[in-house]
Formats: sequence, structure tokens, C-alpha cells
Amino acid sequence: MTLKMNLEYWKISLQNPEPVIDDYYIFDEIIVEDENLIKKVERLRDLIIAYCVMREKDKKSSGEIIDEIYEILNSTKYIQYTEFVAFWKVLDLSFSVFKESQNNKSILYEILEKYCEKRRRLYNRLGYSNIVVQALYDSGASRKKGTAGIEKVLSIAREKLGLEKQLNTIEEVKNFNMGYFLPDKGDEKLFTLFCEVYGIKYEFGKEHQGKNPDIVLKVGEHFFIIEAKHIKESGGAQDKQIVELIKFISYQEEKENIHYVSFLDGTYFNKFIYANSNANKIENQKEDIEKCLKENPQNFFVNTAGLCCLFSDLRGYIEHT
Repeated sequence: MTLKMNLEYWKISLQNPEPVIDDYYIFDEIIVEDENLIKKVERLRDLIIAYCVMREKDKKSSGEIIDEIYEILNSTKYIQYTEFVAFWKVLDLSFSVFKESQNNKSILYEILEKYCEKRRRLYNRLGYSNIVVQALYDSGASRKKGTAGIEKVLSIAREKLGLEKQLNTIEEVKNFNMGYFLPDKGDEKLFTLFCEVYGIKYEFGKEHQGKNPDIVLKVGEHFFIIEAKHIKESGGAQDKQIVELIKFISYQEEKENIHYVSFLDGTYFNKFIYANSNANKIENQKEDIEKCLKENPQNFFVNTAGLCCLFSDLRGYIEHT
């Protein structure tokens, strides 16, 4: 295979910073122009106001009002992006927890009581706007980045390698010259069988609560087991993810055609490029990455530029096999 040493791809990565704005992570869906959604949002507001007014006049609210509010919340896509549901965070309650609860109608009653008490008059005075729906949706866009990271890797593979085939069976894994499958997105059983057939230990998963990798990419007789993370800033959870990526490439299979690849994009990667002597944590992480790469020459740690170069070199391999 016409590949460079793994430290070369690391070096290329360090020479090419990640962009602050990456087209792969732009989620620009417009939901505020959905007429049915806006109709439901406005109806929900009317129902809540009616409920609160009856409550303030010491009148028992009609059960039909709560039933209709409940129906809208449970049947309308994107209804969680309203000022009413946003208020739930104040109560330490999420929309997903509400929908999964056994007694969510009684929970809804409690939420309505608190909303009437703490927000209804304020929002009436300030006014309602459907821009809130779009703004709340936009503010949650970052939660979609996990799947986008996998799709980015696959998009680069399609561009650089001509990747097309998603492998669905172990027979396809054996017989197709190039393809991929997604162990962490539905192909868990295939990954287990793949490890058995090809004698792969995958010690990382055994030591990390059975965690499966994001992608397995086949190119000729070689397999690239890929873990992808998009990280933009520092923090406890982010540091844990970096440690996980470093640990991922610390394992090496006996067979030389099995490669572990840690793919890190996002502006956190740039800290490795611009690290100074005072950034002890970053320097330590950088040293750990380079140590793992030296000790495990079959493995790779790359950012976007490094991955593009790796896949471009693999294209040359395909063309000569």
C-alpha cells in the first residue's frame, strides 16, 4: 500500500488548522415557514392563555383544553421549539423526559400551573413572535453534530476514494473491494461477526463499556476502524473525549491490514497546532498522541486535512490493485 508513515499524516494535520465555520456542520433548516407547525404553535398559545385566564378567575379549566394541549405536544413535529417548552428547562424538565414519562398528563398539569404563575403575564406584556420558534431550533443545531461527523468522513471518502457501497452482510464485507458499515448506527451485529471472522480483538470496546466504533471502511484487503469526534472547545466532557480518541489508537491488532483511525475535527484540534509551553494539558495530549502513533505504526490520528491526504493516498492504492 502506498501510504506514508502515520506521523506524516499527523504532521499534515498540524500544518492545516480546522476552520472556525465548517460547511459540514451548518444546519440551516427553516422551520418557521411550515404553515402547519405555525398553526399548531399559535393554537397552543391560545389554549395556554385560556387555561391561565380561567385559573386566574378561580374557574376550573375544561379538561378538553388540557387534552388538546397534550395532543399538540405529542403529535406536532418541532413543537418543542416554543417558548412554552423552553420554559420547562427552568423546571429542570426536558421534552424527551416528558414524552417518556408514564404519567405525563399529570406532569403537564403541573407545568401549566407553573407557567401561568411565572411566565404568562410576562409574555403577554412583551408579545409573542414566531421568530422564537426558529431561534430555539437554531440554538439546538449543535446537537446534530455527532451524525454529521460520520457523514463528513463518508463524504470525504466518496470524494477521494469513490466510496459508494454500504456493506450489509459479512459476505459483502468479504467480497466487495471497497465499502463501509456503521457499527454504532445499527450495524452492531455485523461488527461483532466481522471481528470474529477476521480475528480482531477490539480491546478498546471491551474496556469502554462495549462502545462500538463509528465507521469500518474497507479498501482492498485493508480495514480502517474509525472513531470520529467534532470538538470545538475545552471542558470536562470534551477532555474525556480527547482521552478516548488517544486511547483508541493505543490498541494495535496483530494483522497489519487492520488500522485504527482517530478523526478529530473542530477548532479544538487547533490547540495542538498553537499550543505553547504554558498549555500543559494540550502539550501532554499532543505528546500522548505522538507516542501512540510511534508505538502503533498501523494507526492514524488526523484532522480534516490529514484524513483527505490519507484517503487520497488510498486512492492510489486502489488504482494499482
